[in-house]
Amino acid sequence: MKVLITGGNGFIGSHLGEQLLSRGHTVSILDREFGPNTQNLECEKVVGDIRDPEIVASVVKGKDAVFHLAAVSRVVWGQDDPLTCWHTNVQGTVNVLEACRRSKPEPCIFYASSREVYGEPRDFPVAESHPKNPKSTYGMSKLCAENACLSYWRNYKLRTIILRFSNVYGSWRDQLDRVTPNFALRALRGEDLVVQGGDQTLDFTFIDDVVAGILRTHERATNGDMWGEDFHFVRGQGVSVRELAKVILRVFHSDSRIKISPGRDYDVMRFVGDPFKASRVLGFVCATSLEDGVIKLRNLAERVRSDRDQA
Repeated sequence: MKVLITGGNGFIGSHLGEQLLSRGHTVSILDREFGPNTQNLECEKVVGDIRDPEIVASVVKGKDAVFHLAAVSRVVWGQDDPLTCWHTNVQGTVNVLEACRRSKPEPCIFYASSREVYGEPRDFPVAESHPKNPKSTYGMSKLCAENACLSYWRNYKLRTIILRFSNVYGSWRDQLDRVTPNFALRALRGEDLVVQGGDQTLDFTFIDDVVAGILRTHERATNGDMWGEDFHFVRGQGVSVRELAKVILRVFHSDSRIKISPGRDYDVMRFVGDPFKASRVLGFVCATSLEDGVIKLRNLAERVRSDRDQA
């Protein structure tokens, strides 16, 4: 099967690309630039921006499936540069959808969305049917892109599925200023772990579990009829950011201190997702506890350090 990953040089996209290649798929990845995340991926790499409809149309042509992960992917980036966030996350997604609609045969689309579409939830755990009321520019842009996917499904029967993630972590390919790798790096360096607000409770999900969920969705969808559906890939357990910091300090055997700084008014304070639908329909299992995930992240850091020492 020929597949395209937009944002393929990113954290989730590069891990997904590895797994798709290992399963014998022909993989193409589209991103604005390529670096260490994909240096070992033996596949077609196309430099381009999803805001360019011509590039998108050219790379979509001939594909059986598109995993659309490209986005302005940080809440803070969306707040700081809303115009780029809207153009990338909404118009970019429409470009992908339109390219798929015009391609013959039409590829199916798996759209990577976020817990941010819910804003501050009123009920827990949060199921896919929960009302959506985004708090940030990023969250609203992701919800608009979701609605575009649903519109193309309902009006043009373009096969789409929405996948929602929550605080994915677990490798050094991540943006290193995101909370988990940031805390881990600071713990390694003996620097203070700065917790913004301190009371946020979130659903942290290990990268291997998320990628396994995406692959399972692809396998089940191509052999069934799940188009137009949405799924959560979450643990279903809330952990405070303060507790995350404590786990990292313990696992990394670090003497760093935890410092509390003022929170940001656009941050969601609590999210715990419900994995029941993904479990029932897809057989999805989030197998990695937070402690085990942080241990794996530490082991990766130790392996990198050892490789550098031997070089």
